[in-house]
Amino acid sequence: MNTVPLDNTGERLLPSFVSFDEKNVKCGKIVVNRLRNHSKSTIFDSKRIIGRQLGDIEIDSFWPFGLSETKGGKMYLEIEGFDGKRKVTPEDVASELLKHLKKKAEEFQGKKLTKTVITVPAAFSDAQKDATMEAAKLAGWDDIVLLPEPIAAAFAYFNDRPIPNSSTILLFDLGGGTLDVCIFKIQSNKIQIISNTGDSSLGGRNFDTVLISYFKNALFSNNGILLTEIQKYSLMLKCQEFKETLSILADCRQVYYDHH
Repeated sequence: MNTVPLDNTGERLLPSFVSFDEKNVKCGKIVVNRLRNHSKSTIFDSKRIIGRQLGDIEIDSFWPFGLSETKGGKMYLEIEGFDGKRKVTPEDVASELLKHLKKKAEEFQGKKLTKTVITVPAAFSDAQKDATMEAAKLAGWDDIVLLPEPIAAAFAYFNDRPIPNSSTILLFDLGGGTLDVCIFKIQSNKIQIISNTGDSSLGGRNFDTVLISYFKNALFSNNGILLTEIQKYSLMLKCQEFKETLSILADCRQVYYDHH
């Protein structure tokens, strides 16, 4: 199984950050690196918004974009684009990410691709799945299959590992924005789902929020420092680095100063 390089550095992971600060929409690590100076044109966490009603969404104080909803229940994200104030839908944001993946996969394969399998959290509602399908169609995919993320994780994990027949397995998948838990049975080399659940609003981003809150409060209570807009997003990205390091190591010590 080959993975596709998604940028010029050969990176195989695409952070779900999208920027509308220029006519050509940008996605991924380049947007993360520019966040501190271009936050008002940037959208992230769209997976926590897509296919949901405004009243069901837990607003994150670090979101640089606004949210609005029409009388018919259509969600919009409000940003400052290259041409002024702009509204985009969560489906628009997801489609830009899927367009980028499609383009890179086609470059890797050397041919046009029309079929795709897209994984979604087990806890996604029908509305969230429908919105994801719409985003995939906007991105140019024709033949689309949605697969629950725990099942996709099981396929990937057991692809090169022998599993005894009649095994019952618990899969715990804590991702960047969502949590999936699934119990399934391996029977005659087939996966039979016994039960699955999850939380589409719980993931690594919640760990970021706790770290950000801790350091933000410590800076104010110990030093009287109130963060500027630029410093706020610098802190957010630094806390993500702390979290990722502490997922591997038992200790992480850094000195970081942003004078802007």
